[in-house]
Amino acid sequence: MNQRAFFFRIAVSMAITAFFLWLAFHERDLSSLQSTLLQQPPIWFFGLFVLQAFSHFLRAIRWKLLLEPVKHSVSLHDAFSSLMIGFMVNGIIPRAGELVRSYALGRKEKIAASAVFSTVILERILDIISFVTVLCIVVVLKAESITIWFPSLEGAAWILEATGLVLLAGLVMLFVRSRMVFSFFKKVSFFFPSSSRKRIDNFIDSFLHGFQAGEHSKNYGIIAVLTCSIWFTYIILLFLPMKLFAMEHLTLTSAAVLQVSNGLASAMPTPNGIGSYHSFITVTLMRVFHVEEHSALAYVVYTHTIAYLCTLVIGAVYLIRENIHIAELLKAKQEQ
Repeated sequence: MNQRAFFFRIAVSMAITAFFLWLAFHERDLSSLQSTLLQQPPIWFFGLFVLQAFSHFLRAIRWKLLLEPVKHSVSLHDAFSSLMIGFMVNGIIPRAGELVRSYALGRKEKIAASAVFSTVILERILDIISFVTVLCIVVVLKAESITIWFPSLEGAAWILEATGLVLLAGLVMLFVRSRMVFSFFKKVSFFFPSSSRKRIDNFIDSFLHGFQAGEHSKNYGIIAVLTCSIWFTYIILLFLPMKLFAMEHLTLTSAAVLQVSNGLASAMPTPNGIGSYHSFITVTLMRVFHVEEHSALAYVVYTHTIAYLCTLVIGAVYLIRENIHIAELLKAKQEQ
């Protein structure tokens, strides 16, 4: 990626972030927001911060398992530190963290960054499988909440449910039968010029090497348990703060609906959901659950601040400890 395209992407991301922040806070009553946030017990903030960090630790354990076909002895500490550095970078430059953490772990463990990156893609497939699963559950339990984001499906939520199930089956197939999918791509590479065909084949082989975790059935159980634990922790992180902002009537199902909204917000190219999270979650709280405006705003600022500070603080600590410079990471990103 050349420098001009790199900075153009940052500019576009900043513009989208600014738009969503304006959408979330424009013409809102912000007078009591600060006092409401300052009234919250610090022990809650600290506890939720630790729980957020624990969810990342679970991710690191799962990532270590996905890395086994690439290198069996990857250190859990290295996986966790690279993960947090990547998440920290995502909080500054959206979509850059995945490449950065691949580079950081490859640098420490002496593994090809492309092979590490393939496991990150595999991890993202698991996240999409989880998101679609939660979405299907939400459609069954609270279908009316989905029509806020998909109004054309009002009265026909079964279409979304059927689409989700088909997508879920396809993603599971990609996870467990990746060799078949990549074999197809290698056949297609035959149509490329011979000068680039070998490079494409090597790139595909490197990706396939990382995707082999999906073919190690002995790890299916623990990967499934970790994935469920990660997403259940996310839902708990959205559920617990509801008690602080006059939302006692909301349930775990309500938090699952918010997690779907959070997933949609995360799809936006904003740094760690800044703006998009605030906008999507506020709309869901107010329109679906009829939460008062000041409570909804305080909730989104509070929960996003915890999540953002967790990745920023822990990622920065590891960045300093590992003696990795931001310029080095940005150079690695621009070279991809």
